[in-house]
Amino acid sequence: MNREKADFTQGSILKKLFWFMVPILGALILQAAYGAVDLLVVGRFGSTSGLSAVSTGSQVLNLVTFVVTQLAMGVTVLIARYLGEKKPERIGPALGGAAVVFAILSVGLCILLVGFAEPIAVL
Repeated sequence: MNREKADFTQGSILKKLFWFMVPILGALILQAAYGAVDLLVVGRFGSTSGLSAVSTGSQVLNLVTFVVTQLAMGVTVLIARYLGEKKPERIGPALGGAAVVFAILSVGLCILLVGFAEPIAVL
């Protein structure tokens, strides 16, 4: 898709929206497939408790992935708003703020998920 056709304000939006969502949808499908392959391998060679643990861990990681993906979507909406308002000078600070928020979120999630892995698994 070239630059002049990336304008969502003119023409058919369905085709443009489809090509916009393909990479995101692909990433979410790969995340779900990763969990499915884990379940297949552990189901074939592991025990029932291992299968339960992988299933629970896969669901927790899917939840985290979906939440972070939706937060990133919010940033793209903010960027689109600034582009639509013809205020591109606001995009840089928005991206910088998003990078800081995602860095803090990743450190926090790492501490939370590693530090509380056992209680989360029990829950």
